[in-house]
Amino acid sequence: MELNRQKRLLDIQTVTNTRELGGYKTKDGKNTRVKCYVRSASPSTISKEDIDYLYNYGIRAQIDLRSEYESNHAPSGLKDYKDIAYYHIDLFDGANMIDIPNALDSYDDLSDIYIYIIEECKEKIKEVFLTLLKHKKDTVFFNCSAGKDRTGVISSLLLGLVGCSDEDIIQDYSESYENNQPIINELKKTVNEERKDFLYSEPEYMVKFLRYLKEIYGSIRELLLQCGLTTDQLDEIISHFKE
Repeated sequence: MELNRQKRLLDIQTVTNTRELGGYKTKDGKNTRVKCYVRSASPSTISKEDIDYLYNYGIRAQIDLRSEYESNHAPSGLKDYKDIAYYHIDLFDGANMIDIPNALDSYDDLSDIYIYIIEECKEKIKEVFLTLLKHKKDTVFFNCSAGKDRTGVISSLLLGLVGCSDEDIIQDYSESYENNQPIINELKKTVNEERKDFLYSEPEYMVKFLRYLKEIYGSIRELLLQCGLTTDQLDEIISHFKE
């Protein structure tokens, strides 16, 4: 089933940037399957009504990509809810960070941070994908703080693996800034004035990231193999995620 932007957004009120990875065309004419993966900002202030909505939608696992500091200071509202399995996988490999922008302030732009993730945090990427494989029969919810950067990297790898176009990967990434407008004032408090560019999800950031990835690894599949995943495991994810 192909979905437009509005139909990919889930109808919840208390968590921004919560949307389907399903509904994208793949290069072989198929679609990414809905109710496999949902990307989102942190559900730390989620309402009971929205928790129920996500549960009824099929969410049975959450992968929290935030740092230990973030997850401790703003715990997920989905944690310990009924039979939803909760996994904390700090995508920055244990770095004690409050937020990406201040912790990685020396980086030129967000694309450099995404490159840092794929170069320095391969074991964590592998852990994320192995966790996805554990829940092939469930809808998996994965998030960071704004659902833009760490979540954006994992989303780009999943979409690229199954054969979505670069244009759709870039578009999916770029939607986060607009989706996060309801919390933009809160996000502004987390960055230095001179680094407000870290709040955006400009297409050029993902363009630079994808260009680097393909120049160094050739493909997203090859990157994931170098993260330690096997051909069979990647094929299993593709079979699950593509209609």
